Amino acid sequence: MCGAYSIMHGNITLDIANSSVMFDTSQIHPMLVHFPIALAIVGVVLEVLRFSFRKSESKLPCGELLLYIAAVSAVVALLSGFLFTGSFSGKPLEVRNMHLLLASLSTASLLLTSLLYLFARFGKQGRTVFPKVGLTFYIVSAILMGATGHVGGDLVYTYMIGL
Repeated sequence: MCGAYSIMHGNITLDIANSSVMFDTSQIHPMLVHFPIALAIVGVVLEVLRFSFRKSESKLPCGELLLYIAAVSAVVALLSGFLFTGSFSGKPLEVRNMHLLLASLSTASLLLTSLLYLFARFGKQGRTVFPKVGLTFYIVSAILMGATGHVGGDLVYTYMIGL
């Protein structure tokens, strides 16, 4: 059947014109996780530069735009971790649980920071207080995102490589 697919034991099999292609769904999470990490860190750097050197309200808030994209991509990466990663036991399970906690906190922090930025941009009273509060949350979010990536890398390179 041309274009048919099935999900079975973590694999998607595509049958395209009698050629079979196997795609391991456990690879989806590792493909996605790097985007929110990079976007959050680069976005924070751009926002710090914008706040440090601005003389007037910036017309091109690149760091803010990266924040919104990072928040959405963090949700997607978190969901892919829930849906497409295998089971663990023992010490790897403890590390995975820490990774999951940090991923949940960093995703929630990015979403909250996005709301703060939106309020600062569109709220009448938000333009004075919330930019600095938003930047502080953004920095915390990026640190949490980096810690999440570090623990995830530890999980992969300490417990999963060679299994």
